[in-house]
Amino acid sequence: MSQGKVIVRGPGEGRTLLVGGGDYVTMKASGGEMGGQYCLFEIATTPGFGPPLHVHHWAEFFYVLDGEYEFQRIADGELETIVAGPGTSVVLPAWVPHTFRNPTGTMSRMLIMHSPAALEAFFEALGEPVEKVGDQPLGDSVPDVSKMVEELIRAGVHVVPAPSIEGSA
Repeated sequence: MSQGKVIVRGPGEGRTLLVGGGDYVTMKASGGEMGGQYCLFEIATTPGFGPPLHVHHWAEFFYVLDGEYEFQRIADGELETIVAGPGTSVVLPAWVPHTFRNPTGTMSRMLIMHSPAALEAFFEALGEPVEKVGDQPLGDSVPDVSKMVEELIRAGVHVVPAPSIEGSA
């Protein structure tokens, strides 16, 4: 029986892409390296940035390293907010509508694991390679929102509307 591949990547090691203009994604263990069972990546998120409320078919594990993240999920038709600082983990099963964002004025970092492996093709299609977190890609690269939506759908991510708030117009 094979023991699998051993991968060691230190701080700052791994391919880094700037995705959507606000998330620096550094791959620590790709789905290809892990036989599709999972992938693990570190993200460094710029202030205020985060994806829209969405669902997908894979489970996600988040572990906050630095800064703070605000997670939101829909539970029993209500939008629940979870504020997570360093050392906090958030585990979401498949098909749970959720989002996260960096609510602070500085960069925040966390590890994310997808099981099974997911979103790598999305990162590659839309990400701009950079040497390290904080670097800006060469040239003027403004994210193409229509291409992002197209690639998200292709990757199995579906944006969902937030639940309506009682009494709002």
